[in-house]
Amino acid sequence: MATPQPAVLNRNMGQHQWYVHLSRLDGADMGVIKSAVQQLRKDCADKGINLTIGLGPSLLSDLTDDVPNDFQPYETFQSIDGSGKEAKGTQEELLFWLNSERKDEVWKAQWDAREALKGHMRVARETMTFIFGDSLDLSGFKDGTGNPEPERDVEVAVVPDGEPGAGGSFIIAQRWIHDLEAFNLLPVEEQEKVFGRTKADSTRLSPQPSPSHLSHVELREGRTGDDSTPKRDEISRRSTPYAFHDGTVGLYFMAFCKSQAPLRERMRAMYGMDGQERDRLTSYSNPASGSFYFAPSVETLDAALS
Repeated sequence: MATPQPAVLNRNMGQHQWYVHLSRLDGADMGVIKSAVQQLRKDCADKGINLTIGLGPSLLSDLTDDVPNDFQPYETFQSIDGSGKEAKGTQEELLFWLNSERKDEVWKAQWDAREALKGHMRVARETMTFIFGDSLDLSGFKDGTGNPEPERDVEVAVVPDGEPGAGGSFIIAQRWIHDLEAFNLLPVEEQEKVFGRTKADSTRLSPQPSPSHLSHVELREGRTGDDSTPKRDEISRRSTPYAFHDGTVGLYFMAFCKSQAPLRERMRAMYGMDGQERDRLTSYSNPASGSFYFAPSVETLDAALS
């Protein structure tokens, strides 16, 4: 059986998260890139830092023939209701996601990798995030309530043996910007209708409001969000909040799935691109960046980087 990258299945994330997105420069030396990524893997293993390596479609195909089915770049998802709301696409080639209880060690590991890649890859963006309370979003709502049980993560998030990309996982990585001031003006009852869950204990609302976030992202057999039918195409989330010095706040959304189509389906539903009512959450939060990556198995990474 192919081995998933350990951090993909690790629910015990460290307090300090660091996301670094990179893409190749003209004339980039693949040997240098391979060496830098391998050294980062070693440094993180030596320090006990959780590390996920995500590869975009172009870099993955240049490194290995073990490419999963239906791996598409992230394109901007835009509403068609005239609101102008969109989930911006900013596809890059390489993602480092590091997390640990030690911010200093996380910083040093990613810094060394970036220095090693200078002249070959540029850093397109980076985001530092943190655990807030009991896995709360900055809105005060619990994040990840809809996650499958941890023991089902392999079933949900990992490409099965026998398929291209076996042992790997599809990633969606987005930095959502919240309009907390506007959201906090809503009475709690209205906030709950936005999410589709209660704020105090994350209990699902019944009946479920049709424009709620839950009714768009909880895929079911039949009507999305209908809890009378079985779930389908689940994802495993690892989202954490961030806060910038200029007052910008939001959620860094990270999720894993054994196929990419359900990730695209959720985004299209949220923005009402297939005839649905637009997700009410997008009136208060939208992604400023978004990329799809693939986290290859340990065996594929070892071979690709050798």
